[in-house]
Amino acid sequence: MAMQRLDFGLSDNHGEAEEFCKLLNRSALSICYGLPISLRTEAVLFLYKYSQNSVTEGFNFLRKYYSPSYSILYWINESAHALPWENPWLTLLLESHSSALLLHSLDDHLTDGSLRANHIILQLRTEAWTRYAQSSKLFGREVHDGVLIAEEFIDRYFKSIVDLGIAESLEAHLSRFRSQMGIWSLQPYLLARSFFSKDQAEHVRRMYEFFGVAWRLLDDYQDLSEDLENEDISSMIYFLPEDKRQDWKRDKKREILGLLEEIQLERQISDLINSYLNEASKLAEDLHLPKYANSLLSLKITEPSRA
Repeated sequence: MAMQRLDFGLSDNHGEAEEFCKLLNRSALSICYGLPISLRTEAVLFLYKYSQNSVTEGFNFLRKYYSPSYSILYWINESAHALPWENPWLTLLLESHSSALLLHSLDDHLTDGSLRANHIILQLRTEAWTRYAQSSKLFGREVHDGVLIAEEFIDRYFKSIVDLGIAESLEAHLSRFRSQMGIWSLQPYLLARSFFSKDQAEHVRRMYEFFGVAWRLLDDYQDLSEDLENEDISSMIYFLPEDKRQDWKRDKKREILGLLEEIQLERQISDLINSYLNEASKLAEDLHLPKYANSLLSLKITEPSRA
């Protein structure tokens, strides 16, 4: 079966954010130092391997993530007050966001079975959640209604991750994913509530969720064969005729892939992803975040390549 390979374009990284990225990487690695001494070395080695780094080249946790997932914090701060990132309040923001990104990835891989749980990983995940909860609450105390907002985002997150059945439509499925983004969309939203108006903060949330949905669609497309093999529901099921969605099973894999190829799934997905990136970019421009807007547009998919 000759399906098309899709991927984002090259991310538009800016040198201005280099020091910010170093601090975010350092914050992620420091989660290991909250563990008992006997576990720290193994936890550090795990994070290096998990982030696809070698010990000799240095730690770059962010290589697992597309730059708009974290640079949003940098550009919001730069466009507003340009507070130094060593500010204790912003240090809490970095702790919250680095923990959230790690939790998002770990939870995804632990639940789909691609990462086998052991004592090191479980303790690391527990420490990441503890740091996330504490830093989010402390940061939120300095934002109007911030603690309540954090609780709402986290509650929506937990409600969404236990709701794994087939939704009524693709939009309902993606709406569920927006809630699943809650633990890592919280930080941009709270920062925006600090510096911008409430309406502008809502635009920031929508902008970030548009990016997140584009990423989810791409990820689901790339994992299509594997998800079918494991019978895991993904957004790709909603591109099938409604009467065929019940056939999303391992023994129907060849038939399902054939149907999706017939409807030119890769073209539909690339167009949909690009439309979400366009919408996110427009909101970024409206928020006077031109460099963030450019980083979103740089991800747009051009011509698919034959895998």
